[in-house]
Amino acid sequence: MPHKEEEYSEFTPDLYPEFPDEYPSVELQTISLPKLLAGDAGERDRVFDACSGRGFFYLDLGGCADGDAIMTGADEIARLGSRVFELPLDDKMQYKQGKQLFGYKFAGSSVADKYGARDTAEFFNISKNDMIVPDDQMRRPWPAQILDAKPLLSGYVRSAHAVGLAVLAVLADKMGVESAEFARRHRIEEPSGDHIRITRGPPKLKKDALEIQTPSHTDSGTTRESEEIQTPSHTDFGTITILMNWLGGLQVYSESARRAQLSDGQPDEPGTWLWVKPRRGCAIVNLGDAAMRFSGGALHAGRHRVLPAPGAQGEWPRYSIVYFVRPEDSCPMRRFDGAGVPGSPEDDDNGEVLTATEWIYRQSSALGNKLD
Repeated sequence: MPHKEEEYSEFTPDLYPEFPDEYPSVELQTISLPKLLAGDAGERDRVFDACSGRGFFYLDLGGCADGDAIMTGADEIARLGSRVFELPLDDKMQYKQGKQLFGYKFAGSSVADKYGARDTAEFFNISKNDMIVPDDQMRRPWPAQILDAKPLLSGYVRSAHAVGLAVLAVLADKMGVESAEFARRHRIEEPSGDHIRITRGPPKLKKDALEIQTPSHTDSGTTRESEEIQTPSHTDFGTITILMNWLGGLQVYSESARRAQLSDGQPDEPGTWLWVKPRRGCAIVNLGDAAMRFSGGALHAGRHRVLPAPGAQGEWPRYSIVYFVRPEDSCPMRRFDGAGVPGSPEDDDNGEVLTATEWIYRQSSALGNKLD
């Protein structure tokens, strides 16, 4: 029997309309998680091609325990998010983000374009480490709704983390690096920036407006007046990201942005933004800057942004559940030594060796996040 507060949720995926066909969308490879886990040679080749190219792919989760746990868990966590976001703003601000990025981010806290417009999405970053330890070992407070859901969140963390490392092991092997090398830099029990992000983007305010939910530097084809911004264009600064969503909103750039930096203002090559259609039973997976750094550029962190869903889908609030796999806090951000890794570890930062904590904080600040 659900609790009384669980009887209503604005997260209602069974009611969402289909993604409209008239909007340009990207074609991404679909990788089978069960085949990848079974060592299928063709699937291993295809996931490496996707990650050394655009850096995005669909991951078909059905048919294995961790995949099924992610699919069912994401729905439950989105409903949890609906209850958390209903709290008064003053209550949510008690859990405001600090330097470690965990906690609540209110809408408008990030600069979303070159004109200074603010983002319109709110989210909770829920620390991996706090969810897998007893309550008396947690490092920060959490709303009662999140504490009550710790078994759900802990299970999701363990499944998503395992899936992320399984993909990374394949990529390491394909680069001539020991397959366990990524795992040694991302041990689940060690302190890190890994977290579950529950995001809520509001429905579109204007039917035909371009609204960016996660910070984006406006490209030359749009004007400031056409936008209601939710989140800016960027590359993720972790290692691998596993996204579950039910409505459109994610966009990727049509051309490679391999040379793009987080705060350079514009994508570096001409092109257009393409929608990534949500696909039932699939996660959308992308690599981040840490994977690109560890691989010496052999792997690609794809530039992307988030808008409200197009067409009739935009009439609904947009929920997404993301798991970010990031290096351990004390991990030196040095590239691997392997036959398929360009350069050598000694080439990094002219000898400066940042820890993951230092490096991620620098990357996040460049993206426009205002941190304590």
